[in-house]
Amino acid sequence: MKRMPSTRRPLTAGLSLVLLLAATGTAGAEDEISVPMPGPWGEDYAETLDDPAGVDATEAFQRFRQQSMQGTSATYRSIEQILRYDAPFAERLPELADELARGAADIDTWFARETPARDGQPGALPAAWEDPAFAEYKAAYREATTELQRKVEAADDLEDEDFQLRATEALNGVRHQCLACHDNFRRR
Repeated sequence: MKRMPSTRRPLTAGLSLVLLLAATGTAGAEDEISVPMPGPWGEDYAETLDDPAGVDATEAFQRFRQQSMQGTSATYRSIEQILRYDAPFAERLPELADELARGAADIDTWFARETPARDGQPGALPAAWEDPAFAEYKAAYREATTELQRKVEAADDLEDEDFQLRATEALNGVRHQCLACHDNFRRR
């Protein structure tokens, strides 16, 4: 029998993880657990996760923000592949532009709690919560993603070179906002 490649799906519901752990116990390093992932391909797989008991709420909040930003970055890079490098997926631009704008609309959630990176670690600086200008950076980022979304929605032909040039200019505006904010409010 041919084995299908494993695809890992994160457990998104905390209750599911707790119930699964209670039923199976923990294994592995003391700061990690191994969670069995049974599936239809004839073999069970295991996912190694950080032990929830060792991750506090602040760290979980920071990880949520980082993962959300990484997802936003992946969406941006997908749009970039279409507009700058001629990836043949122009028909996906409306969905991707909407996804980017939805992520930008959620940026206040990512920074709802004061959770700066630990000293010496990459991530948000305390200034993100201390500087009133941070709100302006977030608003400018949301507006830049909305501008890209409007350009894509108004396009008659998503593969038209003139449209793609205008959309690339709007995409550059999104990137500018990312870089400006990170330059001022993020430790690399």
